[in-house]
Amino acid sequence: MENQLDNILSFNSYEEYIKTKITPTDLFYIEDEELIFELFSLGIKSRGILSYEDFHSTYKKGNKNEKKAIEEGNKESITYDINLLHSNVKDFFYMIDYHLHFCRKKKISTILFIRYLNKQKYEISSYIDINNTKIQEKINKKKYIYASKKDLSYYNWHNNYICTNDSENFKVVINKKIGFIFNHIDTNKYFILNSNKETIMKLNDNISKDVTKKININEKEHAIKLYQDVKSVELKVPNYLQCILYTIHL
Repeated sequence: MENQLDNILSFNSYEEYIKTKITPTDLFYIEDEELIFELFSLGIKSRGILSYEDFHSTYKKGNKNEKKAIEEGNKESITYDINLLHSNVKDFFYMIDYHLHFCRKKKISTILFIRYLNKQKYEISSYIDINNTKIQEKINKKKYIYASKKDLSYYNWHNNYICTNDSENFKVVINKKIGFIFNHIDTNKYFILNSNKETIMKLNDNISKDVTKKININEKEHAIKLYQDVKSVELKVPNYLQCILYTIHL
């Protein structure tokens, strides 16, 4: 038991602990790494994998209560200032929580871009709408965010698998000349997240998911000016090859 306790204390989070338990075989049968994390968090006794609750129960026995109290105290003492949103760069969990605070108040809307190597050393990238309960729960539990095929955009660089999905806050538009364009639903702002210099989106260049949809003559001539004031901040996080927060002010 003492050896197990020492082993548990070597991890900074449950996320790090689970990553050491995932095998290439797991990823072969369950391609979605996020789903594997959710399954493992329930605990697998036959493989000696602790559930999320058991891990933290054991962690507390290592006298980590003081550290947790300090972290909670720091969180409660945070003064949220929207003017510091892009300059007050701290750790990953702090920054996501900071953005979520203003997302909930409908002051901003933020998309997270992550790029990382999965357990099989395949490069995965994803655009994620962070303003939802699932992301908030992960941040509260100090769990890192990984790509899912339910994200705004998911791309596996090994097999070139790509998929896109609309979220509660954004629609994904694929334009033949520009590429990915995001449409914020409440404000109807269209914007891009790369360095493309295009400022106008022509509707007849869009690739509709509904291939039966017909574009009338007036729509062919219609163009929309892209929203330009997208703020970004890059975070240096060991778990990711790249981690960027893109924000539009509402």
